[in-house]
Amino acid sequence: MDGKQKNLSLIDGLYTLSTRSTSFQTYCDMTPSGQAWTFIARFSNNDAKNWMEDSGEWWYDKTVRVGDISNTSVNADMLSPAFWLVRGRQFKITRSDDPQHTALLQTTGDCLGGKTFRAKITSYGNFRNGTVWAKNDCQGNCNVQYGGQFQTTGGFGQATCDGSMQKAKQVGFWCDWGDGDGAVLMIGGGGSSCRRADHGIAITEADQASFFSGGEREHDFGDWRASSRNKTYSLNLWIN
Repeated sequence: MDGKQKNLSLIDGLYTLSTRSTSFQTYCDMTPSGQAWTFIARFSNNDAKNWMEDSGEWWYDKTVRVGDISNTSVNADMLSPAFWLVRGRQFKITRSDDPQHTALLQTTGDCLGGKTFRAKITSYGNFRNGTVWAKNDCQGNCNVQYGGQFQTTGGFGQATCDGSMQKAKQVGFWCDWGDGDGAVLMIGGGGSSCRRADHGIAITEADQASFFSGGEREHDFGDWRASSRNKTYSLNLWIN
């Protein structure tokens, strides 16, 4: 974690983190070894498409906390200061209806390279205001392992498919396929053999992959099939 925890224990809950310039509260999922997964963001289809705004503000610019950072079961978007302040090596995704915070997806290796999540996601370029981010490609990817309820979770529909532009056990950053769809975080294989690229977190069916779809064909998470854009739970994002 990029900061010092006060009153560290093995109890999940709110902790105060301090950086050189500020202090803030964040929720931590504590492991038996004493390490902490820091709760940094939540993606929900049950509210406004905050993560899919044309400006890309939540990914790039917003520096005000939004949503409930203390309750991991809330089904609404959340943005924590930890998203732009806490540095880490790995990230994981869990479901809001799982109080055990079981990783549906967890990166392996040094995926984030000691960066904050915002620094990682924005390092690939400026894709604000409808700028197209890729063509038949992902700007980057990390290896992952799957677990928990991943096979029945929206956004994980291609988690076991090896595609022409990404392997099954990978997550891709800023992905596009066939001038017709994309994802900020594509989960699993993509391309012709894996049903395109609009599966994962922040998905779009824009004519070219961007935050501007010109319609209702975008979601904070899910798969290209409408039935997989679940509204009954959210996806939680953690950094370690």
